[in-house]
Amino acid sequence: MEAPTPPISFALVLHGHIPAVLGHGVWPHGADWLHEAAAETYLPFLAAVGALDEDGIPWKATIGLTPILCEQLRDPRFPRGFRKYVRHRLVAASRDAREFARDGHRAELLARAWRAHYEGVLALFESVDGDLVAPFARMAGEGKVEPIASAATHGFLPLLPSDAAAERQLDVGLAAHRRHFGRSARGLWMPECATRPAGTLVTPGFGRRVARRGVPSLLAERGVRFTFVETHLVAGRAGRPAYGGSGGPRWNGGVATPTGRSPWAVHRVVTESGDLAVLARDPRSSEQVWSGDIGYPGDPAYLEFHRKAARGGLRYWSVTDARGPLDGKELYDPVTTAERVAAHAVHFCDLLEESAAAGAAGPAARVVVAMFDFELFGHWWFEGVDFLAAVFRELAQRDGPVRPVTAWEAVSGAGGDAGAIELPAGSWGKDGDFSVWDNPETKEYWRRVERAAEEIREIAGRDPRLLPAALRQLLCLEASDWPFLVENGSARDYAERRIGEHSAAIEALAALSRRPGPRSREEALLLARLARRDRAFAPELGG
Repeated sequence: MEAPTPPISFALVLHGHIPAVLGHGVWPHGADWLHEAAAETYLPFLAAVGALDEDGIPWKATIGLTPILCEQLRDPRFPRGFRKYVRHRLVAASRDAREFARDGHRAELLARAWRAHYEGVLALFESVDGDLVAPFARMAGEGKVEPIASAATHGFLPLLPSDAAAERQLDVGLAAHRRHFGRSARGLWMPECATRPAGTLVTPGFGRRVARRGVPSLLAERGVRFTFVETHLVAGRAGRPAYGGSGGPRWNGGVATPTGRSPWAVHRVVTESGDLAVLARDPRSSEQVWSGDIGYPGDPAYLEFHRKAARGGLRYWSVTDARGPLDGKELYDPVTTAERVAAHAVHFCDLLEESAAAGAAGPAARVVVAMFDFELFGHWWFEGVDFLAAVFRELAQRDGPVRPVTAWEAVSGAGGDAGAIELPAGSWGKDGDFSVWDNPETKEYWRRVERAAEEIREIAGRDPRLLPAALRQLLCLEASDWPFLVENGSARDYAERRIGEHSAAIEALAALSRRPGPRSREEALLLARLARRDRAFAPELGG
């Protein structure tokens, strides 16, 4: 008798991250990034999975809220700022509704829908006492969510100028994760899915040659059991990276060729510190969300992200034509949108059933990992949260071969084990290499990071009392967001300002440490100013 075909394990992985923005401006760049993510992604997701629970629909997800994101969501400044942000949006929706009604414009109903949306997220926010981390921790305790950690401020681990810098990012991040979730992390999201084996790093700032350990070894040494990588790091040249390009990688001087290994399996990396399980992104299902050419978010019916009302910034137009001008957008139709969400959920579930089967080689090759930036759903793709809920409803209705699992369930047996591999250097950035973060435009950034590391060593030797504040500034400076924004130009001025602010703070602390004699007042003023602005990781750093 033929053995039954094992089920396909579907692991939805959502990587939530906003850099440290509290205390560094509000709009157009700053704290409103955090407010938008809460109002359009995190709270709608909680509402959606709450509705799934009420209807008895099974769902599971692997969710990473980065340590710096958790620190901000639990900062006393966030609830105050978020309530103010929502009140402004409610005022804008009410004003738009009145003006549309006066002009007989059919967008009046959309404005009223926006008001209902913000009333709903504010009510949910108050129901969790303004603490958005707690519901995710509760769902982790219920087994519905596997919470994964990350580096403290999303530092780009392979390019940091020393092992000590990467270890600090990991140690602070893992400790903060334990504090926020009440448990150690079994999995960790490497910032930008960036990894490299052991070897010599030529630093991107000053070109120094530094011996570096492999990133997987650093993770295994800290008890991390699994992590995630881009498809090509396991399978070779198999489709484009999440952010497009050739699927290189160019960074290590070559072009990846197919390895014959399946991206639909659990692999192991063997290090001197222990084994680390590796899950790779499924290129087929993920492309349906990421791709600018065939991705669902580009459907003409969906809400256009880039066109916003001149006052209030609310959106009333559909994509219409993804390549067309903003002034050619048509009015948004929620009825049509609901139909498209349902159709796309069906199509996505079909792909899940096809993906692992297409390259399956036994039970080890039946894990489909769909991994995305959390904020894509709801914020960038307004209907995205509804889409995720529709996928789980469709899977439950089919009761077929696809079974939602957490990444830990996949690693610990649901997907089998395809054996040991070696990971090359790479990321999920454009071209699959490090070029988004390491290029001529970012050289000055990396020079500042290297200089800051030297000043930190000087401060530690001269005046350890200043060290907690200096380390906090260094962690903020090391965020991978800043070179990313410099390279893509979307908020370059803001990123360069932030790089300058954190560098200047470290320089000021280093200068203070060199000053002989009494300096209690000057020291107190500087530390107080920095503490008002940057407050993350006080239990981990002290001070």
